Amino acid sequence: MTINTRFKWIILGIVIGLIFLWLSLRGTDIHSMLESLSTVQLLPAIIVLVAGILFMLVKAWRWSVILGPVAPVKMSLLHSAVYIGTAANLIVAHSGEILRAALVGRRSHVASSAILASIGVERVFDFMVVVTMFGVLLIINPELPEYVAAAGFIALFMVVVGLIIIVSIFIPSKTRGRLAMLVVRFLPEKLSEIIIRQLKRGLIGFSALGSASTLLNTFLLSLLQWSCIVGAIWLSAISVGYTATLSMVITVWILMVIGLTLPSSPAQLGTIQLAFTLGLSFTLSETQIPFAASVIYTCCVNIPYMIIGAVCWLRSDGINVRPKKVQ
Repeated sequence: MTINTRFKWIILGIVIGLIFLWLSLRGTDIHSMLESLSTVQLLPAIIVLVAGILFMLVKAWRWSVILGPVAPVKMSLLHSAVYIGTAANLIVAHSGEILRAALVGRRSHVASSAILASIGVERVFDFMVVVTMFGVLLIINPELPEYVAAAGFIALFMVVVGLIIIVSIFIPSKTRGRLAMLVVRFLPEKLSEIIIRQLKRGLIGFSALGSASTLLNTFLLSLLQWSCIVGAIWLSAISVGYTATLSMVITVWILMVIGLTLPSSPAQLGTIQLAFTLGLSFTLSETQIPFAASVIYTCCVNIPYMIIGAVCWLRSDGINVRPKKVQ
């Protein structure tokens, strides 16, 4: 992503974030919302912070399971890279995946394309959990708002696309080779060679798909990982004096995950607020409490991610793209 493209992406994210922020604040009693924040319960807010930290730990653990068949990578490196990637995503949406793939690739001597493929596997499992939670939500509350149903079907579409890509990985190598050649036949020779080489390296990142136990462990860790965020959402509401139902909390989470596929402003400001407002207010007439809860979530989850990610980045000395000089 060039500097110019990155700048445009940031501007687009800020615009979308401001629109979402305006939508979430529309009709909100600002005085009541500030009053809710001034009387926040400290213990639930602290547990929100802990839940966010546990989420990152389980996320790194899950990544180590996916990468296990590829190469042994230190858990400390993965944990640090997850924070760095998440912090990058919270500044420039969707930039963190490439960054953490490059970081882990250079530190572990594994092809970055293989690392990136493992992140693709992560995404498929993330949306599988969304679909699972959506099924639970339908059982708990069959009469969902249209925007919630739409979000669930978008997640289902993402899973189907991901599964199609995964199934294509297991097509016999000769057929896959012909398809690859068909894709690059109209490209310059050098570029074609680079693409083919990266595709071959990337296939290594899908090694986890060959083990049933690895797939099961990855799915269970995905459930555990996202349960931490669901818990953080519920506790954010508790901290401002409101006990949300399970269906409301799952709704907020689904809207949040789907909303994060769009460009977003720094700290996902606006996206988080709209998800809370829509998710908690479809059975709650007032919007100031959902908005106050979203502020708690942002301050106790996203802001710490950005701070810890920045510290991890400084400690890692970044990514040195220059080749080392031979002494």
